[in-house]
Amino acid sequence: MSLTVRSATGESVQLSDTPFAQGGEAAVHAVPRFPGVVVKLYHPQVLQKRADTLRAKIDAMSSDPKLVSLKQHPGLAWPRFSVFDERGQWRGYAMRKAAGVRMNVLAHAMAYREQFPNLDRPAVVAYLLSLLGTLQELHTAGVMVGDYNLANFLCDPNSDTVTLIDCDSWQVNAAGKTFRCPVAAPDMLAPELQGKELGKVNRTLESEYFSLAILLFKALMLGRHPYDVVGGAGPVENIRKGYFPYGQGGGGIPKGPWFNIWSHLPFKLKEQLIGTFKEGAPNASARTSIPEWIDFLKLYQRELGKGWHDTQIKPANPKTKEYRGTQSISQPIAA
Repeated sequence: MSLTVRSATGESVQLSDTPFAQGGEAAVHAVPRFPGVVVKLYHPQVLQKRADTLRAKIDAMSSDPKLVSLKQHPGLAWPRFSVFDERGQWRGYAMRKAAGVRMNVLAHAMAYREQFPNLDRPAVVAYLLSLLGTLQELHTAGVMVGDYNLANFLCDPNSDTVTLIDCDSWQVNAAGKTFRCPVAAPDMLAPELQGKELGKVNRTLESEYFSLAILLFKALMLGRHPYDVVGGAGPVENIRKGYFPYGQGGGGIPKGPWFNIWSHLPFKLKEQLIGTFKEGAPNASARTSIPEWIDFLKLYQRELGKGWHDTQIKPANPKTKEYRGTQSISQPIAA
């Protein structure tokens, strides 16, 4: 039986019977008549509890004049308009169809080889710069992502573009109201948000910077979490303690490919990661901002092009302590 939905103006379209993506809250269906559009339908149990709240947020996101440009942004699957079933009940929203492979595949020690067979360091940096550019635009518009989940960022294997999906979970200031982000994985949260009821607290640029730094680290380090299990403690406990084992006095970089990868990253890039994860854990003002990350990654990009750093995803050997790149931001590996 075909699914039919209507817009607020009464226009109806048929959806694909089977969703091509679904999660705990909703299912996403293709629109055969409009290949570039998909519709997200919330599950009945979700609508029963939160239909009014969800609709208010989606309607505000899709109609607020300050945010209207985001509906056409090529890097966002932003809500375009609400959809209703044939009885007139609100069901979800339409958005543009995003293409790509989830970033958690790119940041996986084995899985990246199938979807990104030619992946190298310049390609990873290009994806991250694409993501940072979009995040900077969102922050300028007063939007905080909040839920930094690698699975919510799609990397196009045929270009260097990243598309952000699941925009409906973000914190948005629209229609004179703040709609908060009620979800996030604890191991991606800033220390000041740990243990909080997220639907009742505002995300800030500083909390965004901390979560973003974890995402950048995982993308650069093949999925390794910066606060991974070390000394018997898990990531969340290590976040609360600000225990980051990399860099001088850090307690030891995990052995194996991560040691080699870390050694080949530019000193200034490592310096920002160390500063954010150590000093920036208790002191939010010490966290690296998006404009700063863009600058450091562009430097890394230029130096990769000059042959100053290993371009392999998994360097075979650590960088030697004698390494010096002429006019490079790189320095010898920290002990």
